[in-house]
Amino acid sequence: MSEGRSPSASTPQRIIQAALESLREEGFAGATARAIARRGDFNQALIFYHFGSVGNLLLQAFLVQSDEQVAKYGEAAASVSSLTDLVAIAQRLHEDDMRSGAVTAVTQLMAAASDPAEGKAILDQFEQWIAIVQNALGRAMGAPLSSVVPTREAAYAIAGMFLGIELISRLDPERSEADAVFAMMANLARIVEEFGPLFAPNTERA
Repeated sequence: MSEGRSPSASTPQRIIQAALESLREEGFAGATARAIARRGDFNQALIFYHFGSVGNLLLQAFLVQSDEQVAKYGEAAASVSSLTDLVAIAQRLHEDDMRSGAVTAVTQLMAAASDPAEGKAILDQFEQWIAIVQNALGRAMGAPLSSVVPTREAAYAIAGMFLGIELISRLDPERSEADAVFAMMANLARIVEEFGPLFAPNTERA
C-alpha cells in the first residue's frame, strides 16, 4: 500500500490517489490504466467501472488535487496584508509544493488537456486560484494602487506565473531559478509599496 493511502478509503478514492501518485512520479504519459492499477494494487477494470475512462479518472484526480490546493492557498492568503506578505507566502507555498509534488498533477493535466470540455473544466477550476490571488491583492494594494493596477489581470498573471515556475522547476530542481525570481519579486513589492501610491490618481502628495 502506497504511503498516505488510508486502508478505509473507498475504492474510487483509492483509484484517484493512485492516479495522483502516477501523475506526480511518472507524468501524464506514464499515467496509464495499467500503471495506475499496479501502483494502487487493484484490477484496472475498476478504473473503467467507476470512472468510465482513464481520461475521466485523471480529470477527477485533477479536481480533487486542485480543491485541496485551493483550500491550502486560501488559508495562507487570508493572512496577506501587503505585497511583501504575498510574495513571501507564494514562495513558501512553492517550496512546500516542490517537496510534496502536490501541484505536479495539476500542471501535468493542464499541459496535456486537449479535449474542449476537459479544458473548460480545468479553466473553471483555475478561476478559484485566480480569485484567491485577486482577493489577496485587493487587500495588499489598497484603494490607491488598485485604481492603477487592475487586480483581476494582475491575479491572472501571478497565478499563471506560479504554475509556470512550478512546471519549469520540476524539470530539473537543481537548475531552478525560483529563489532568485521570488527575491526579485520581493524587491519589486517593496518598491511598489513605497512609491506606488505616488502614481495613483487623486493622491495627495506631501
